[in-house]
Amino acid sequence: MTTTASLLIQPLSKSHLRKNFDCTEAELNRYLQQTALQHQQKLISRTWVAVNPAEPAIILGFYTTTLAEVPPQNFNNNDAKRLPKNPLPVVRLSRLATDRQHQSKQIGQRLLIDAITKTARLLEEFSIVAMVVDAKNQSAAGYYQHFGFIPLQDDPLKLYLPAQTLLEVNESLS
Repeated sequence: MTTTASLLIQPLSKSHLRKNFDCTEAELNRYLQQTALQHQQKLISRTWVAVNPAEPAIILGFYTTTLAEVPPQNFNNNDAKRLPKNPLPVVRLSRLATDRQHQSKQIGQRLLIDAITKTARLLEEFSIVAMVVDAKNQSAAGYYQHFGFIPLQDDPLKLYLPAQTLLEVNESLS
């Protein structure tokens, strides 16, 4: 569980009111409401929710991570030339959303920082080459680029943050 200035980031559980969440994106709402907890229980993915400690059942935002592989040729040329030719392990930030009533309060940014921090800690024990994010549209891709994410070669809506950058960001937050 992560605590940041009256915001808790914790694993999704049955105690969270998933049906009340609305980020205005039907697909993201449906995932949180119907699928996220099942995937978490089956160890397919992990979903983290931001809540106010005073109202811990109400979800202000969430993100979901899983492990994946990416072919090295999908990374930019500078990164790809230093990597082996087989598919490479990554952490995929597959979803990130903030409830419409809490947008523009930097909750999404805090969730993203939490995901980067957790991924950097993973690097203490396991090897991955990057965190990959699936942006919903070009506007979302621009949001991630603001944080240093780089578009993959095969799809400009899939971006990555190299492992070394994850470590550097985590170090700067410490």
